[in-house]
Amino acid sequence: MNRLLLSEKELAKLFVMTILSVTLFGLPGLFGMMLMQWITRQSYAVDQVDKHGIGEAQASRLGGAVIIGCSVVLLLVDFAANGSGLGNGPLGVHLFAWLACLSCAFLGLLEDIQNDSLKPRSRLLFKALVFLVTIGFWPDLMPSALGVPGLDMLLAYPLVAWLMTVIFCVGFLNATNMADGANGLMPGIFFIAFLVFSLESDAAIYSILATTTGFFLIFNVISGRLFLGDAGSYGLGTVAALSGLILYSTDTFSVSFLAVLFGYPCIELIVSMLRRGFSGHSMFLPDNDHFHNRLYFHLSARLDSKTMANSLTGLIITAASSGVALTGYLLGGSVKSESIWAAIFIAQCLAYGSAYYFAGRKRSLNQSVTG
Repeated sequence: MNRLLLSEKELAKLFVMTILSVTLFGLPGLFGMMLMQWITRQSYAVDQVDKHGIGEAQASRLGGAVIIGCSVVLLLVDFAANGSGLGNGPLGVHLFAWLACLSCAFLGLLEDIQNDSLKPRSRLLFKALVFLVTIGFWPDLMPSALGVPGLDMLLAYPLVAWLMTVIFCVGFLNATNMADGANGLMPGIFFIAFLVFSLESDAAIYSILATTTGFFLIFNVISGRLFLGDAGSYGLGTVAALSGLILYSTDTFSVSFLAVLFGYPCIELIVSMLRRGFSGHSMFLPDNDHFHNRLYFHLSARLDSKTMANSLTGLIITAASSGVALTGYLLGGSVKSESIWAAIFIAQCLAYGSAYYFAGRKRSLNQSVTG
């Protein structure tokens, strides 16, 4: 069957996605929609059906490559139009930010094209090496204090601060990769983060990333045919991690606000590792017993459309995590406050624990096997 032929349902979805994308993002949205539709008609870099225990339709893993590629093109257009940013690295982006983001994205792209081409340990060591170099040559990223007495004492030693920052960055990439399962989940979190960053920073890269993750979010949620993939979770995760560190070091955001903004993937990573460890399994092997898997199980039992259940799962979690940070920001809440956002983050952790428990009560054991 010709892959270029679309059913009436697919044409209706494409029409809605295009209208939304063009209305919100203009010509970049139209170009992005055409490119993503073409990508989904190809036979390479296809995700395994139900790999994450949450999807039942074949989809492309090249969404992250689309976002990064479109972002670079828009950066070039912005540079050609404004000619600014020469003093802050290529196209206004710090040189070592380019090194880290593109290196990690390329690592993920290898996995997207040929799954399991590299062993997990090799990927971990590669990411650690990238951040060791990046932070070693960009020491402004290392926080000197976080307001936690015992931790601040350790951060007073540069070598310890360097290693702790590397561990944080590598862990954050693993967290974003783990959470990338439900439609709209990590794309929604990245979109909200880059939107807030663009509103608080004059760097063009954040408004560009808000645009590219925004039109990808529309396509991902409505069609369910294109995922971030490892290139997206690694590449955009690197951007988010480095941006969070530099914006905290410049006193733009408090660490507790950033914790609320990126709360879900980090909480999910820690809980998953502890859960596996206590159950006698390897803490580093994947499984399908995350909260988004549990929530999807209940939604899919009540909805006829699996794509709708998948997308609702991602949007609900995004709204309850990063959406809280965005709402507080838009309502005028201080993004520099530590105590208020720390209280909100604690409330999120408690809400996550309760939701995780109740979402798993009626879920059979065969729904949570390693995958």
